[in-house]
Amino acid sequence: MENELAQAYSEVYEVLKYIPVSYLNKVPKDVLNIFKTKRDKNYKVQINPKLPIEDQKLQRKTLLLLAVLNLDYWCSPEEREEILNIYWKNEKANEDYMVVSEQNNLISNSSNTGLMVYKPENIINKIWSKLKKFFRRGKLAANNEVNR
Repeated sequence: MENELAQAYSEVYEVLKYIPVSYLNKVPKDVLNIFKTKRDKNYKVQINPKLPIEDQKLQRKTLLLLAVLNLDYWCSPEEREEILNIYWKNEKANEDYMVVSEQNNLISNSSNTGLMVYKPENIINKIWSKLKKFFRRGKLAANNEVNR
């Protein structure tokens, strides 16, 4: 499990190399340092900057880390509110269930619960579309900076 996280850190570290500097400056240095120091230095990451992020073969944990960076540092207040509303709606939709987390812990969301396995794909797909929009916006900004 730790190896997967170290590989995800490696992938995030590599993706961050293609992010415009204006976005990187919004992320605290200690957060960036975590990706640099805790990554798996032996893990070879293949990023093709000409392909959209959805066509890159990135791990799910990498996408989640990028989604957190997007939510915490790159989103406008309106975008952040929209993403948080998506989280809230998904939480409310699952309130009558017992959730099994990745660590196989049961998490109760209400007193009268059923049992279901937590599958975050619906949240991930929504976050994924936000990430795609962000990277397209970042790519356009980088192209505009180059054209100036």
